[in-house]
Amino acid sequence: MLDYKIIDNDIVIEGADFATIESTRQRLRQKLLLWRGEWFANREAGFPYLQRVLGQAPRPEVVSSLVRQLLLDDEGVEDVRSLSLEQDAAARRLRVVFTAVLVDGDEEQIEVAL
Repeated sequence: MLDYKIIDNDIVIEGADFATIESTRQRLRQKLLLWRGEWFANREAGFPYLQRVLGQAPRPEVVSSLVRQLLLDDEGVEDVRSLSLEQDAAARRLRVVFTAVLVDGDEEQIEVAL
């Protein structure tokens, strides 16, 4: 898989290897932002917002489990040490904060605001 580092909507090229914490962060953010069924080339890709979250009144542990599985399914993530979901229903925002062990053994805290 080819990863691109994006800053201010521009692709930044730094050497030959893009597999950095930033590329992992961006890839996970994109996975969380993609709604399942939204991408024509792979209807199974993405997070099941419509299928499992919105309008379903899911328990927080169910949403947490879905997010954890999405993170663990990423090729750059070996393990998820901690996971916190902070929901602001009035603003319709979700903040996902997690500590991941990456495949290179580094442990990184990553925050994704949706």
